[in-house]
Amino acid sequence: MKTESPPPTSHRLRELILLRHAKSDWKDDSLADIDRPLAEKGKKNAAKVGKWLQQEGIIPDMILTSPAKRTQQTLKRICSECGSDTQTVEALYLADLETLKSILAEAPNVRCLMIIGHNPGLERLFNYLNSSTEESQTDLFPTASLAHFVLPDDWQNLASGDGKLIQFMRPKDIKLQD
Repeated sequence: MKTESPPPTSHRLRELILLRHAKSDWKDDSLADIDRPLAEKGKKNAAKVGKWLQQEGIIPDMILTSPAKRTQQTLKRICSECGSDTQTVEALYLADLETLKSILAEAPNVRCLMIIGHNPGLERLFNYLNSSTEESQTDLFPTASLAHFVLPDDWQNLASGDGKLIQFMRPKDIKLQD
């Protein structure tokens, strides 16, 4: 899909990667939502996204993840060897836009931060941050999809349109190198 080079680092910009958890398994309807694991397809797609991130050299300095089993399993598969600091944030579980903005405002000041979470919150944050007019609204943020943004250095008061979308990637768009 859309791919651009990030601006030079001298502009004091930071990167944010929004990653929706991979496809979850709905077979056991006795499980609470927070306890649903990844489906086989989700496991494969999460590993594919992880390999793609490695190939592209996109390694977050820190990853914040929801406590849901499917987000924890997504994290394990995408970043098993990336060496990123990780933190489980209880408030990320099914977080709405305002909660996500608060989490960003309090996030550690690292160069590249990844959030692994859920819809509809991630989709709403994507639409809020995205400054692109051609892709200003997305109604579809499929499982295991990621949005890679460049944002101003200060995340205390992010406003609508403050982000520059570098790329939006779905597992079906990824072509891995041999």
